[in-house]
Amino acid sequence: MSDDASTPDEVGEQAPGPAPPAPASRLPAWARRPLMVVGVVAAVLVPVAARVAIEGRNELAAAEQARARADVDARIEHLGRALRWRLPLGGADEVALDRLEAIAAEHEALGPPGREVALAAHREIRRGLLATRVLGIPHRERWERANERIAALMAEQEQAMGIERSAGGDRTAHHLALLSREPGPAPVRGHLAALAFGGWVLSVVAFVLRGIGPKGRLRPRLALRWGLGAVVLLVAWAVLLATAHG
Repeated sequence: MSDDASTPDEVGEQAPGPAPPAPASRLPAWARRPLMVVGVVAAVLVPVAARVAIEGRNELAAAEQARARADVDARIEHLGRALRWRLPLGGADEVALDRLEAIAAEHEALGPPGREVALAAHREIRRGLLATRVLGIPHRERWERANERIAALMAEQEQAMGIERSAGGDRTAHHLALLSREPGPAPVRGHLAALAFGGWVLSVVAFVLRGIGPKGRLRPRLALRWGLGAVVLLVAWAVLLATAHG
């Protein structure tokens, strides 16, 4: 028998082949829940922000079409709608506000013939900024400037029409005092509604972090606690928002 021949024992003692590659490391447990929170927040906020941006741009486009038709009333209306689609960090609302102020200034420069259009533009600014309040009026200085111009133009209009004020006094100051009052919602209810909404967001985050285990299974007691809290706060937000003017 040849010396090169291997015995059965020698065959069994041969070195093993290369080890199989180690399986890819899975995402660590501590990183899963934060990622779930990010996913939930994105699922809620991204569609809302997208709709606000799209609707605002659509209203700006409609305002430009009205401008091409020389329909200033429709242009002011669409700009007012764009102003209400407010998105933090800039958006269609900023563009709409600038264009409404430009319309008002342009028609005020025309004197009495442009008074009605200037009033309409200033009033749209006032209404639009009031409609987008959260804890306060956005662009408050521009809201106050619109109030001042509305008061001055209304005083000019009354004087031109020969309307006498029974109480006497300064017409502009009288209108400005009325315009400077912030109409509803009631501040306390409005702030409570904002707090309830914030609490609902935090409860949803806590439900994801505490109520769901690392393997995606519910922890019944914690899930029930945070789930009920989220439902209660959501209902409270809706009720406070609906009754904020009452």
